[in-house]
Amino acid sequence: MFLTPDHLVKELYLKPGDRAADIGCGTGAYTIALSEEVGEMGQVYAVDVHRDALHTLAGALDKRSITNVEMIWVDIEKGIPIDAYSLDAVVMSNILFQLDDISAALNYVAKLLKPEGELLVVDWTGSHGGIGPHKDHVVSEEKIIDLVQKHGFRMLKRLHAGDYHYAFIALST
Repeated sequence: MFLTPDHLVKELYLKPGDRAADIGCGTGAYTIALSEEVGEMGQVYAVDVHRDALHTLAGALDKRSITNVEMIWVDIEKGIPIDAYSLDAVVMSNILFQLDDISAALNYVAKLLKPEGELLVVDWTGSHGGIGPHKDHVVSEEKIIDLVQKHGFRMLKRLHAGDYHYAFIALST
């Protein structure tokens, strides 16, 4: 079983009018789920380094008449142009194995969240016979929890994310 973005996003304490970001949004499954949670008065930032992914997402948002999403094309390891301490939640799903400097990315993410803001991390537990990333690129749950805590977050809860992924929510301090 694969993860379900709608189910995992509902674990966040988002309410209408909140602001959230989907870091490494890809084609936007989490972006769309976040958009529904924060409602028309809320704001979602879809952030990705791949312009093609953002273009595909723009088409999906258009088809669904979703207007509360702003797309940001940027390399998150070099900074994220969103106001500091302005977000209620950030999602980082299936991107850790693609990052050269996870610590730098977490440093930027930590600066975006309000105190007690939520970070939802979802990533691969292994390469699973080629379904996931190469085994040398898999970032273990223990390693990312340690890094998240070193960046000033505290663990809130672990979540079930299917047979191939781990997931947890941490709070900014």
